[in-house]
Amino acid sequence: MSLFREGEWVLITTQKGKDWLVLLKSGSVFSCHLGSIRHDEIMTKKEGDVWETPSGTKLLFFRPALTDFLFHIKRRTQIMYPKDIGAILCYGDIRPGMTVLESGVGSGALTMFLLAFIGNNGKVVSVEKRPEFARLARENIQKVFGEIPPSWQLVVADIESPPFVATFDRIILDLPEPWRAVDSASMLLKDGGILVSLSPQVVQLQMVARALRKKGFRCFQIFEILKRDWLINEHRTRPADRMIAHTGFLLFARKTTDSVWAEEDNGEDAQLPL
Repeated sequence: MSLFREGEWVLITTQKGKDWLVLLKSGSVFSCHLGSIRHDEIMTKKEGDVWETPSGTKLLFFRPALTDFLFHIKRRTQIMYPKDIGAILCYGDIRPGMTVLESGVGSGALTMFLLAFIGNNGKVVSVEKRPEFARLARENIQKVFGEIPPSWQLVVADIESPPFVATFDRIILDLPEPWRAVDSASMLLKDGGILVSLSPQVVQLQMVARALRKKGFRCFQIFEILKRDWLINEHRTRPADRMIAHTGFLLFARKTTDSVWAEEDNGEDAQLPL
């Protein structure tokens, strides 16, 4: 396995889970409460190597996973949690080569994973209404990938009035009022395509589901994911005291071509899959 190189990110972690993301630069020094180590010395090590501090604590060196970047990037909004991102990638059926539109972008947390999944032959278009969020997302994506990937396009605009005409395989909405974007999203999504919406509140979920149904969307899947960690040692196994519970409701729906669907609803909420 290759040694760490200058300009590369390294994840430095303790056995107890405390970690740091460090960008390697010759002549620099990494320091923490446990001790100090020169970057040049780190660059003589490979992934999985261990270094013992003067206090006797062992530090481990790894190349960071995307989830490591997720919790270290700068953010001005609540980031999307891995449990929700994983469900979006799975139930949203995100594949290499696809064209995906997301709005809003926030700090770019989901964007990182979308870019990794669609690959060089795909395209991710991120629409963000607030310029300050767009700038932060661009900074974070460049930090993670070392450059702005050619498969990514960032558009500062309101998704309710998109400044482009295109057809997307998948559309993902993470908006305060996602139902207002349903008309434009319906025009941009291909027939049979999947629309995903993340909403923290039940009222938001109900309104976007109603709007989608009236536009002829079907095959709804709606759920939330709760993640509980477990602690295991030589003496006991038990659930952790805290868990990542409700972070949002996930809605998945497919676009149909039959306009009769909308006519059949007649405003009846009883048919909504809630």
